[in-house]
Amino acid sequence: MTVVNPTPKGQALQDVVAGVTGCQQSLQRQGQKLGSVSKQGNAFWGVLKLLHEHGSMTVPKIAELRKVSRQRIQVMVDDYAAQGYLGFKVNPSHKRSQLVELTNLGKAEFSTLSVSIYALVELAAKKFSKDELATTVSVLKKLQGLLDEDRVN
Repeated sequence: MTVVNPTPKGQALQDVVAGVTGCQQSLQRQGQKLGSVSKQGNAFWGVLKLLHEHGSMTVPKIAELRKVSRQRIQVMVDDYAAQGYLGFKVNPSHKRSQLVELTNLGKAEFSTLSVSIYALVELAAKKFSKDELATTVSVLKKLQGLLDEDRVN
């Protein structure tokens, strides 16, 4: 087995990825405490937020925007619909793919969760400068773009 010794930049990027992974796990735990992430790890609030911001959409569109499989979103949507947070309506442009929409309960839950989430975000934001946050967003977007396009090489 060949061991690759990373360059300082390569090691720094490995550290970023490890940090993002650890941060994601911490975000999952916080999300579960707030109720925005289900015990299965699904991003409940994220799906509600998409529908709140963009209106009704199909499961494939939600999957595309969340960058996960259609099957995973279908399971989540079915679960949230069974709990009364989401509903379905006829899609005039597609016979088989219904539109998913927030119910009144889903709208109320999104609002309640948003208050808690944004309160936590504002507390954490005080610990960083605007430049630190902007740089972090820029680096993560660039890395995600490279990985999504398989352009790392």
